[in-house]
Amino acid sequence: MTTAKKKYSEEYSQKTIAMMKMFIGKSLGGFPIPCLTKWIGGTMIEVERGLIIIEVTVTTEMTNPGGAFHGGMQCALLDDAMGWACATLGYETQFLSTNLTVDYLGTARVGDTVRVKSTIYREGSSLLHAVGEITKDDKVIAKAQSNIYITTRPIKLNEPAEQ
Repeated sequence: MTTAKKKYSEEYSQKTIAMMKMFIGKSLGGFPIPCLTKWIGGTMIEVERGLIIIEVTVTTEMTNPGGAFHGGMQCALLDDAMGWACATLGYETQFLSTNLTVDYLGTARVGDTVRVKSTIYREGSSLLHAVGEITKDDKVIAKAQSNIYITTRPIKLNEPAEQ
């Protein structure tokens, strides 16, 4: 593993952010890049370099048998939002989560709208530290943190993953 600082492109960052901003206030179901939030149908609220905010309405499919917002779904949304925040940075390489920790502090129910926010807390030479939270009615119901490796593999959109 190299310790040299990975380089990012300000131009690539700005283009990525501009593309994402076209979806502010719109359903991400039509987003051109595959992601979990596209499948779930969230709405882009805000995007800047190192920041993403998405809103999602909890559906029956997102709940556990007791009717609460499933922890696995919350974790997946936080992980996805952290990936979106990484994408805004302008690196032209893929990212790889090295860990992910989630604390569950509350819940939501079917029909509730939750806000998923992620920021890049620290941008190191080869690792990013991302943090995220899910809020309902301005109260944190889950928070997470992850260390994310900046790989040397180029981004290959809409191509099958390598085996």
